[in-house]
Amino acid sequence: MEKFELLYSVLSSLHKAGVLTDCVLIGSWCQDFYRQLWGNPFQIPAARTTDADLLLSKQLKFKNSVDIAAIMEQNGFKIQRSSTTDAMRFIHEDFKFEFLADAGAKPDENVFFFKNLRISAQELHFMSIPLKYNFVVPFRDISLRLPEPEAFALHKLIVSQYRKKREKKEKDIEAVRGMFLFFKDKPHHVRRLHQILGELPKGWQKKITDALRKTGLELPQ
Repeated sequence: MEKFELLYSVLSSLHKAGVLTDCVLIGSWCQDFYRQLWGNPFQIPAARTTDADLLLSKQLKFKNSVDIAAIMEQNGFKIQRSSTTDAMRFIHEDFKFEFLADAGAKPDENVFFFKNLRISAQELHFMSIPLKYNFVVPFRDISLRLPEPEAFALHKLIVSQYRKKREKKEKDIEAVRGMFLFFKDKPHHVRRLHQILGELPKGWQKKITDALRKTGLELPQ
């Protein structure tokens, strides 16, 4: 099955289970949804990844139990547990699906168990950005929550500086460059970009300034 359709199959199953709008799709697949939402603009690169990530807030209170692990298995995924952290990953041939949570201000990144969803999620830093700045878009027969494109670009810019693999770092920077080009000459996107940037913690603003300097990128004005 083509990777996008496999991703859609999972999202559709989560939608039917009533939990999809409690999740935020993050990572490179967002670019494909942005492209479809805005008429396939050439500036935004298409996703070229075998990973999909859904972000969950640890503050969410789920009224009903949903066995997400069983849903993933019904879509042909096998459960793989990290030998060091016990975080759950779901593998389908060469496609990997993972659930994430925000690590918050603490220095370490642990694993958080969502009891009512029966999954463990890997904590990562800086995830409060897509958790705070997101919107719901209709796609086919589902409603999907995505990061606001401006928040997506700023988040990618920060995360790129922590990548250990050069290829992933370059893909992040390419995505940010494309988003910045897309925002150019679109005043509402430019205003929102600077508004979100101004609301981020000062330390994170400095990380973005440093990343811009290192990559040679410039914020659209």
